[in-house]
Amino acid sequence: MQATVFCKTTAKATQSFFVKVGGKEYFLFQQDFRKSNKEFFRNGVGVHAINNYSSVHSTAVKKTLDKLPSYIRYIEKEYDVAIYEKTKKKLETKKKNPYKRNTFRWRDYAWEVA
Repeated sequence: MQATVFCKTTAKATQSFFVKVGGKEYFLFQQDFRKSNKEFFRNGVGVHAINNYSSVHSTAVKKTLDKLPSYIRYIEKEYDVAIYEKTKKKLETKKKNPYKRNTFRWRDYAWEVA
């Protein structure tokens, strides 16, 4: 499931940004209200489209898009959630055990004391 970033107007002059991953919403940050941000993030923007500035004409939206990657990486580390594809691939490779070694249980061996 694709993660999306969206905003809500929480107070009269503030917007709160959230990322929705797997049905859960995680709070990213708050900032002053900008109409262009509300229009751009109203229906949600996919995480893959955060670095795409081709459809953005407002400087407020550009600055918000610049902020998002660092906050998303923080959410990934803090809540142990894979949002970016790169993080998902890293977790998949971590789960695989490249070698089959058994732990050495020194208590099971009878030691000779001279």
